[in-house]
Amino acid sequence: MPEKIFYIKVGGRKIAVSEEVYLEYRRSIDREKYFMKDLKQGHVIVDQENMTVSYIPGREVSYESLLEADWDFPSADRPAEDMLIKAQLMEKLEEALHILSDEEMELIQELFYLERTEREAAKLFQVSQNTVHYRKIRCWKS
Repeated sequence: MPEKIFYIKVGGRKIAVSEEVYLEYRRSIDREKYFMKDLKQGHVIVDQENMTVSYIPGREVSYESLLEADWDFPSADRPAEDMLIKAQLMEKLEEALHILSDEEMELIQELFYLERTEREAAKLFQVSQNTVHYRKIRCWKS
């Protein structure tokens, strides 16, 4: 009995291959089909004995369905790591601000939030500009 010839299609042409190559090729095709279809799509299972129907969702969800479910995604121009670092820095800043006295907090507010110069803050607090600078540095170090 003659040996069976196996073929695979490559670029629209049939190519003769060994049985081993053919079986491995078929396994890779089946594996790709499994990943591309079976894992992505949900399945309905009907149990006629118990008269129940259950749905098993796919393991992969499309971007569109996530948007419909109101998922929030980081913008493409700001990587997620940057947003995480900023959130951690804001937490540390808030902790540090709670340590400051009322006077120090007022000075920080004037200089950094209201963007006043040291000279303007000195007039407001009725002290010299050098005193404001010294207090700012002291706040910065604590």
